[in-house]
Amino acid sequence: MKPKFSLCLALVLSGGLLGCSAIAQNSAKSDTWNGFPILPPITNANPSIRCPVSIRVPTELKIVRTTHTLSVEIDTNSFESTHITVGTNMIIGVQSTCSVHLTDDRFGGHLGRPLGLFFDRMGWGLCAGADFNLGKRIWTKNGDGVPLSGTKYVVEVVLAVFETDIPPQHQWSPYDEKFKIIWQRTLKQTVE
Repeated sequence: MKPKFSLCLALVLSGGLLGCSAIAQNSAKSDTWNGFPILPPITNANPSIRCPVSIRVPTELKIVRTTHTLSVEIDTNSFESTHITVGTNMIIGVQSTCSVHLTDDRFGGHLGRPLGLFFDRMGWGLCAGADFNLGKRIWTKNGDGVPLSGTKYVVEVVLAVFETDIPPQHQWSPYDEKFKIIWQRTLKQTVE
């Protein structure tokens, strides 16, 4: 074998082996996952300097009741414009809760007792932005005990637009000293 060829062959083979070794080491490290990073608060967020913002907010719910399910979502055809003010460099988001109560016709249709464990498992949500894209909450007769035939319910959804200095992230908890609700509305509808 010629010396130059042997040297080239040795370099290629050693580079290949080193490359494989490096890949093996990298893949071993990539198998160790350290979880989602926790993003720190925005350092230049200032809730005392307010900026006007126009957003569209919902006015009605879309509720569908079948024999075996009750579904609740925001009626996307019911939005109206409103104006809010937001702190400089603050993040806005929407939090929501959705609960279902039995009506009690014996007392003039007032809300009856909450639905026990079902009420405790009421739907809630948290999302960044103010588009109110909260998805659909579905209860089932077999899983949740709702709806029961011949029973009236009152569905109540509380919506709140908030500001915070904590960026959206996995398992987002925007509640700190700069968290503030800047708009709120309760949508309520009886379902027969």
